[in-house]
Amino acid sequence: MANATADYGFSYVRSYGVEPSTIECAALTAASDLYVGDPVILSGTGDSSGRPSITRAAADTSTVNVFGVVAGIKATGPDNLNKLYSDSADTVIVIPTMPGTVWRVNGSDVTSNGTSLNDIGLRFDHIVVAGDTLTGRSQYYLDMGGTTAGSATDNAWLLIGFDRRPDNEFSTTVGTDTDDVDCLVICAESVWSNGNGAA
Repeated sequence: MANATADYGFSYVRSYGVEPSTIECAALTAASDLYVGDPVILSGTGDSSGRPSITRAAADTSTVNVFGVVAGIKATGPDNLNKLYSDSADTVIVIPTMPGTVWRVNGSDVTSNGTSLNDIGLRFDHIVVAGDTLTGRSQYYLDMGGTTAGSATDNAWLLIGFDRRPDNEFSTTVGTDTDDVDCLVICAESVWSNGNGAA
C-alpha cells in the first residue's frame, strides 16, 4: 500500500544527547502565523519579558540557522484554550534543535523525486507551506527534489534514516525511490551547534 501524504511538519522523536527542554518564545515580528511543527529562526528581537522573538524558517537557511521547532501555543486564559496556531500576540512553545535531537518529517514527491536508501547521509532543505488553520498543524515537508537536494551545504536537515513502522513503506533496493516516506533527520544548520549565522 502506498504511503499517505503526511506533510505535518517536524515532530520530535528522541535525543541522543541532552534531552531538550522547551523554551517560551514570542512571535512579535513573525512574518506569518506559526503552527505546531514549523521550524523557526530567531527574529533578532525579544519581548518585554526578555523572551526571544521567532519567525518561520525560510526554505533556504544558508544565512540564518534554525532555532527550534514549534511544539505548541500557550493559553493565556480560558478564552483561548483551543488556540491552535500563533499570531504575534501569543506565547509560542519551542523545542530547540539541539545536537543529537532527531525529528520526523515527510519526504516530498512534488518534483517526482521520492526517497531511497542512498539518500541517507545526505542533506535536504524544507519546503515552506502555510499551516492548517483547522488542525493547527504545520504543513512543512522535506524537499527531496530541490536544486540543492543532497548538497553538503545550504540544506538544514541531515537524513539519518527512515521511521521504521509497518505503515511507512520504503524500497529495500538501493536507488529505488518511494514517495512520501517519513524520514528521520537531525538539524545540520542549528543555532545550538553553529551560532546564528550560516553553518
